[in-house]
Amino acid sequence: MYNVADDKPDIGRLVDEAAKALGLPIAEPYRANVIVNYERSLAIARPLLEVDLDDELTPAPVFRP
Repeated sequence: MYNVADDKPDIGRLVDEAAKALGLPIAEPYRANVIVNYERSLAIARPLLEVDLDDELTPAPVFRP
């Protein structure tokens, strides 16, 4: 199973490349805080990404009143 926790991404590079791809400049005084927030988001998402889902699962139907 692929485990996101095993990866140690270079968050600084990821932030820089994503900002470049989006055309969203990040001012140097804010870059460190953007990196910290990205790391926090990754920590929050990690348990959800580690859940092994069955390939046979189907999404719930959409409720339409």
